[in-house]
Amino acid sequence: MISACLLQRVLSKLGLDDRPEVDLAGLNQLYAAYSARVPNDNIHKRIWLVGDRTTPVAGGNPVEFFENWLVYGTGGTCFPANGALCELLMALGFDARRILGSVMMEGIEQGGNHGAVLVRIGGTDYLADAQLASFAVLPLLIGQAFSTGRGIHDISAVPVGEGFDVQWYPGSNRQTPMITRLDMSGPVDHTTFLAQYALSAMRDRRRSPFNDALFVGRHFPDQILNVGRNTLTKVSKDNIVTQRQISIAERSQILIDEFELSAEIVRAIPPDEDTTR
Repeated sequence: MISACLLQRVLSKLGLDDRPEVDLAGLNQLYAAYSARVPNDNIHKRIWLVGDRTTPVAGGNPVEFFENWLVYGTGGTCFPANGALCELLMALGFDARRILGSVMMEGIEQGGNHGAVLVRIGGTDYLADAQLASFAVLPLLIGQAFSTGRGIHDISAVPVGEGFDVQWYPGSNRQTPMITRLDMSGPVDHTTFLAQYALSAMRDRRRSPFNDALFVGRHFPDQILNVGRNTLTKVSKDNIVTQRQISIAERSQILIDEFELSAEIVRAIPPDEDTTR
């Protein structure tokens, strides 16, 4: 899906002057750049949800995803962000494939609610997950535990039978890890990712927690920033969490200045919905 022209534009914005080598070092180089520069957000999904919804949910196509990122600075939720990452890796010559997983979140339906990417190098599978943005890929070896060891961006693989639970920490919770259970039964295709993404856009909170209000997260080498429900959350390199309420005007400026989103897309963000009624 990724043309040579689009590939060069994406690599340039990722800050990669040369194509990464098709090896573990090159994979980590590409994945670290993606982790640092492509945000996790539901902006195009929220815009689509308040529209007439006569077209497929926005951002699912990798070419559309990258064009949006190049123009607006936006990213996406797990299925579009990882689908685009998989296509980018394949365009560079990596043996990458899409898989499903389940974020074990109370009140959210499981059964493939998360999309991720595996890359095989030298007979070993490595998890490259755009939403987790761990800056280093995670090796997956049956029966063995591993960690990326990247401080506030650290994620870990815990063997469960023939598969793995991936442990990671969401923005404001740095004590109790979230669990993503990977489905290692086999790869899935782009169509499956699109179907799961469409399911996540249903007006049912059991399908996704990212439909009612803006969420934007970005991992920087020395901090993590999240904006949601008019709250700015910062995680420092020392794993210190600070939160404060922000106005809509302040939120807009933060999204432009710190998240590097375009003013045009920030103006298009719909108001958060009141879920208390």
